This record gives sequence, C-alpha cells and structure tokens, in this order.
Amino acid sequence: EPTMMTMRRLRAITATNLLVFLVVAAIFHPNRHTSPFHVSALSAPSSPLTNTKWNLRLDVGLQPGTWMPKRHPGWCDSGARLPLSVDVEFNSQPSSWRESLVGPKGDTFVLNVISKTSTYVSEEGQQEVTFADGGWCIQRPTGDVRNAEGSSVRPEGLLRFWVDCPSGARKRDAEVFPGTRIFFTTGVWDDPEGLEGMREEYERAVDDMNRVVSQTREIRENAEGGDIGGVADRLKDFTTMVDNSKEFDRLKTRKEALERASPPSSASKSLNGVRIAPSGSLVIKGNNIPDWLPGSEYLILGTFSAKASEVEG
Repeated sequence: EPTMMTMRRLRAITATNLLVFLVVAAIFHPNRHTSPFHVSALSAPSSPLTNTKWNLRLDVGLQPGTWMPKRHPGWCDSGARLPLSVDVEFNSQPSSWRESLVGPKGDTFVLNVISKTSTYVSEEGQQEVTFADGGWCIQRPTGDVRNAEGSSVRPEGLLRFWVDCPSGARKRDAEVFPGTRIFFTTGVWDDPEGLEGMREEYERAVDDMNRVVSQTREIRENAEGGDIGGVADRLKDFTTMVDNSKEFDRLKTRKEALERASPPSSASKSLNGVRIAPSGSLVIKGNNIPDWLPGSEYLILGTFSAKASEVEG
C-alpha cells in the first residue's frame, strides 16, 4: 500500500502541475502535465508587457484542492479571507534569481514593487504589509489550458511572477507568513495587433454562420410550403443543405477556437493594449526541498486579480 508520504506527494501541487493554472475569475485547478502544455519562453524586451504598471489584489484564503490546512493546521479554519494589494511594474532588467516555476533564468526579468508598503484592515484595525521586488517571465502554451471555471482556453502567454512578503500579514486565521515568496500565474495577451485580427476573423465567422443558417432556413421553408420544384431542384437543395451543414460545423469549430484564444471581456487593458486575465492563482512553496528536486511542492494560497494602473481615459 502507498505510504502516507507517497500519498501526500501525489496530492501536492508540483511545479509541473502548475502549468494548468490559469486566468480568469477564480483559481486554476491542478492537473497532470500533458503534451499540450509544453511552452517556450519569450525574452522580456520583445513583449509590450515590459514597462507597464498593474495593481494586484490578492485574495488569500481557502481554495478547492489546497493543502495549506494540512501543512499548516488551523490555517483559515474559520473561512476568513485576507485581502491585500500591491502595485508592480514589469521591468526589462534581467533577474539575478531563478525560480523553476516561473521560467528559465535567462528569460526571467525584474518585477518592481512600486510601493513597498500597503495597508489592509484586520480585526485589530488598519495594518501594514510590506512587499519586495520579484521576477517575471512569459511562456507560450502550445495547447489549451484550463481556466478557473474549468473551461479550455489558450491565452497568448502564461504570465508567471513572484513577489516577496517580508512582513507577512494576518487577518484572523488567514495568514501570509513572514518571509513568504508568493507566486502568481495568469494569462496574458500581449499582441494587440494580433488580437484585433482575431476580433475581425471572429466577426466574419459569426456573419458566415448566420448566412449559412438563413440559407438553410429558406430552403426548408420553401420545401414546407410546397415549393420544392423538380427532381433536379430537390437534389440541388439537398446538396446545398449538406454543404451548409459541413460549412456550419467548420465555422463553429473556428469560432470556438477564437473564443478560447481571446481574452475575457473583463480582462484589464493597459494603455498599449496588453491584456491580463481578470484573475489567476497564488501559490507558495510547501517545503524547503529545491524546486528542481523530486518532492518539492507548492500549496494554493488563494487567487488574485490584476488591473492596469494606466488606462485610456
């Protein structure tokens, strides 16, 4: 029979599992790594995300699948939530730190914390929390990933980054422990011109689907009204309906693919058109084993949302 340690490791969230955490209105669910999630890193200077500023709102607390209460008994037993906020800027300076979960060191860049101290309200009144600079990397999925609702999506990039929380923060039994490194994962769309092309293609697909539906409806209405013509006309109408059915299926498949690849309407947009998914996942390291060794684990800490600090007026 499997030992307790084996079962814990099987249930723990590993760096590989975290590839399927993504965007968008709650936490991404851990799943085993499969071939569609292979990624290739993109150097930061080529991404318009560089030099953009964002406000991150953290929602620390119990999430489905987290092992935080098992690793830290009593954590969030009351169901309390800990809201925190931090403003960051995605810098182009190479990072001196390497985190396997985030990406290769050569493709990891500095994430600047704009204001090192922010406030939150606990049961004891207003409290201060401090954050320190971290690192970031964009990786490109070659297949669909699952978002918070379990839907299949394919963002242009998986944005991963971290910030440190030297002070820690606590509200009742919801806590970020002092000295914690917090890892963020979400979706990013950093090709504004490509997004505009996808929008135009999506509109064409919808228009073509409506055209096919209207033509098919007209043929059926004529047949039901007795205006069915001769054998040749009936054969032509039948062939048209078969072709329309195939065309509709093709257009529907393309429309759904474009929907999976497009950012949610609630995704925040920066001045230069970069969009970040409306929410993503927060995790922390669950033990002191280096992340490149077997047995390292990550624990779900909560979720976060991102909002561009500089937007169109």
